[in-house]
Order: sequence, then structure tokens, then C-alpha cells
Amino acid sequence: MKIAVFVPSRPHFGNILTQLPFFCALKAEYPEAKIEVWSKFEQSKLLLAVDAVTSIINYKKFSFIHLVKELKKQKYDVVYNLYSGSDKVHAAIKFANVRQSFGHSSNNLHKFCYHKYLHINKGVQYIANSHLALLNTVKDCSYKPSIISTLVQSTTHRNEITLLPGGGAGEYKRWSLEHYLAAAERIAIEHPNLTAINWVLGPDEKHYEGIIPTKIVNVPVKLHHSPNVYELIDLALSSKLSIANDCGPTHIFQMLTVPLITLWGWKDKKTSPYSTMREWFYSYENSWAITPNEEDKCINSISVDKVCSLALAQLKR
Repeated sequence: MKIAVFVPSRPHFGNILTQLPFFCALKAEYPEAKIEVWSKFEQSKLLLAVDAVTSIINYKKFSFIHLVKELKKQKYDVVYNLYSGSDKVHAAIKFANVRQSFGHSSNNLHKFCYHKYLHINKGVQYIANSHLALLNTVKDCSYKPSIISTLVQSTTHRNEITLLPGGGAGEYKRWSLEHYLAAAERIAIEHPNLTAINWVLGPDEKHYEGIIPTKIVNVPVKLHHSPNVYELIDLALSSKLSIANDCGPTHIFQMLTVPLITLWGWKDKKTSPYSTMREWFYSYENSWAITPNEEDKCINSISVDKVCSLALAQLKR
């Protein structure tokens, strides 16, 4: 069997990570299938790196006619379209006459392009659940984002906390390193049974290495530089608590429903984090979102005391 999947036109690490549950579930439903991703960005190769797909076709420069011809040429048995915002892709799938085609969008006119169609509005659920909703509807199943845990072998639980101070989109997403260090120290003092404090550092946080100490209140510190997906999953599954900015790796922790405190910033004086959170914050029993004070509209107006109080309460639950 040969399956094509069109993915959203979003190249960022976090965007691609939220597609992982769909592909894990797809492989579970079609274990012998060859799965090809249709993407406009080379960053989708991340899906190849974790063996979630078989191959990738970059169609960024394809005209509509070229797109239809190539879809016909590949002779797919099934096409799934997660790229809800492209009329061009919806129409190309219709004209390619694929044996089975499934897609979703918020425009009911697109239903005429598919054998099974799901009407789905943006901003009403976590983005990974939006992707999974299509497969769950088609196959009458109930996959959840936590299916990504199947990418690794079982992890031994460790009494560690993990801090994710990244924020590649800009300083408005970065709770300061000084705040993180102060929070780590207070948590280590008041929760003395910790075995390690993990720090997840991306390329933009490389300079933190010389500032973060090797121990915090005698708790060993472990630095993880640009960990891959498998390593992130392992860290998440072994974390008793994580504190994170809204950054790409945080999605792994969210999707695995790790006890998590996320810190959200204002992009400017008019753009609040609340609209972003509708799709990018995954709410579950042990997830918490902290936003800046309304008056300051700055992520660093979130006090260390506020974060620590919540963190310590969570650790005692």
C-alpha cells in the first residue's frame, strides 16, 4: 500500500513535532504501508530521522497542473491532507482521482474533494489533536498525542526536573535565565529528593553553558544540547516536573502529558498570548499556563515566586 500525506506549510521545529502523533498512529493503522510526505520545506526531513515516514516529496515549486500529474503518476492508494488552508492542494487531490482520499478544513466546499471529509475549526483544540482528528474519524479510533511514546523503549522513571529556557521566535518568549536559575535553586531547596536538574538548550542557548553551574544546591545539573526527538521523549518520560517557555521541544512534553508549567509572553502591546494558546497549549490534568501581568505585558513580569509556588504544589500532588 502507498499513502501520501500533505502536511501544513509550517517549517518550524515545533510545528513538525505536532505532526508526529498523526504519523505514529498512521503507521499503527497501516503497518506495511509506504508513507510519503508532501511538504514545502526541507525541515520535514525530521520525520524521516525518526522513521515516521518512508520518503518526502518537496512540491514547493509545483504548479497546479504539475501537482495533479505527479499525484496521478505516484498511483497512491490513499491520500490524507492535513494542510487545511490550501485550496490548491484540496483541488489537486480531487482531480488526481486517488482511490481513497481524506481531508479536513473549515470550508465545507472542500468536502467535495474527498471520499471522507472532516469539518474542523481552527483554534478549538491543540494542533496535534486537530491532525489526529482526521485519522480518528476515518478509522473510527481514538489516538492521542501520547502515542509518540511508542518511538522509544520504556523509560525508567527518575526523580528529575527538566527546564526548557528556549524561545527561538524572540525575546518575548524567553523567561530570563536568571529567573530559571533562581527557580531551580528554590525548588531544589524545598524538594531535596531531586536526583538531577536537566536543562534543554538549543543553538540559541549555547552561551548559557558557561553560566549554568554544574550543581544547584548539591543537585547534579545535566545539560542537553539540541537533543533529538528520541532524547526529548526520554527526558520527558523521566521528568517529575518540567518548566518551559513556549518553544519547539516543549511540545514533546505536552504531548506526553508530563507535569508541565509553560510560560507565555506578549509579542507586542496588542498581541496577547491567549489567541496562540488556543492551538498551541495542550490542557490536561497536570498542565499549567502562566501568562504575564496585564499591566506589564512582558514575560519577565512573571515572578519566580509565582512559578515556584505552583511547581512545589505540583510536586506534592
